Amino acid sequence: MSNIPTPLPYTDGEMPDSIRVACASNSGDLLNGHFGSCERFLVYQVSQTEYRLIDVREVGDDEAEEDKNAYRASLILDCQVLFIASVGGPAAAKIIKKGIHPIKQMTVVPTSELLEKLQLALANPSPWLGKVMGKDAQARARFSGDDEDDELLEAEG
Repeated sequence: MSNIPTPLPYTDGEMPDSIRVACASNSGDLLNGHFGSCERFLVYQVSQTEYRLIDVREVGDDEAEEDKNAYRASLILDCQVLFIASVGGPAAAKIIKKGIHPIKQMTVVPTSELLEKLQLALANPSPWLGKVMGKDAQARARFSGDDEDDELLEAEG
């Protein structure tokens, strides 16, 4: 085994306004795994102020009964976001259908680099990230409907 990081204890609710993120990995704490062939998923709890490795889920495709991709998706059902090096179309569709948002990262990077960027995004989440975080639609709205926006729309129309 190659320097697999050690998970830290975590209790649900311990990190308010956090999301759970899986990272496909084949070595250490690097994001370098293809969804269909990675050796493990590193599972992190991520908030604006902290991220913590809470689980390492080894993949044993021999446990998959018929559908390897459905089995792999079932390992991370409690995650809202999945960072992966690559994923095929049919597998991506299964991931999305389970309510998990896949994000491809083509270059090999330490998971910490991605998690730090995600922390910054959590401070002012885009609509999709707000939805993942459980924010209501009104809180996710890009435009508040203030007068400037209305004037701009009228001028264009």
